[in-house]
Amino acid sequence: MLNQARIEDLIRLAQAEAAKAAAEGNPPFGAVLTDAGGNVVATGHNTQITDTDPTAHGEITLLRAAAKQLGTLTFPGYRLFSNAEPCSMCMSAIIKAGIRDVYYGAPHESHLNPYLPAAEVAARSKEPVNLHPGILAEDCARQIAEARAARPPVD
Repeated sequence: MLNQARIEDLIRLAQAEAAKAAAEGNPPFGAVLTDAGGNVVATGHNTQITDTDPTAHGEITLLRAAAKQLGTLTFPGYRLFSNAEPCSMCMSAIIKAGIRDVYYGAPHESHLNPYLPAAEVAARSKEPVNLHPGILAEDCARQIAEARAARPPVD
């Protein structure tokens, strides 16, 4: 079990990835993958604009990097940390990758299409998925809002 301080550190690392995304002109989202002990295995951030790829969300780029790095398609026992609630596409990919613990900061954004919160996607999973929302939520939401003010939203 990870302690609260370590969980917050990992969310801050996801925020650092989100800052990289925003600095590159992408939506401000980042993610971190850890093993069961909380050791960082991989990081990723949104590259939709720079890669001209509508699927290049932070969680997706993270899963792609981790799969290549570790030589596997699934990550049972691993944990994912994100500065924001995963969208339905990302949550589906997280479930497909066998990740059962997801920690995140800011809540789902209302402009997303489809508007399908992570909890609704997780409820459809054949295996239980543990969502841990609201970690440093205000800090994460502020970071996203500031980056969004500089650029229009991209899902």
